[in-house]
Amino acid sequence: MNAEERLVLQGFKLSIEALGLQIQEMRVAAEAGRNTGEIPEWVNLETAAALKGGPALATYQSKLFLQPCCGLNYKKVGGRKCWHREQIVRWLAIDDSALKAYALEWKVSLPENYERRSA
Repeated sequence: MNAEERLVLQGFKLSIEALGLQIQEMRVAAEAGRNTGEIPEWVNLETAAALKGGPALATYQSKLFLQPCCGLNYKKVGGRKCWHREQIVRWLAIDDSALKAYALEWKVSLPENYERRSA
């Protein structure tokens, strides 16, 4: 296999990963559509972490790439970092297997161990 074929295959792989992420997001959005009223308009990290579960709050606090929008695209509400409900609903669908594609959207690089989990 030459370099051009490898490049085409990598492009296909990224496209497939992006489609998988979109499907997962659509499923969560459909589910969240029923529950959106339960999520506040602006969500701080503590609330987002409680909604998502998984790691401890301290892990979300110390690893920005695990936060909604990979720690970016937040607004200050009452002096605290908060994300809009729509961003939270989308982020809730992201697991380690989709983290690489999600991080790429925000132009954030992942540590090697998380990069391998998301391959």
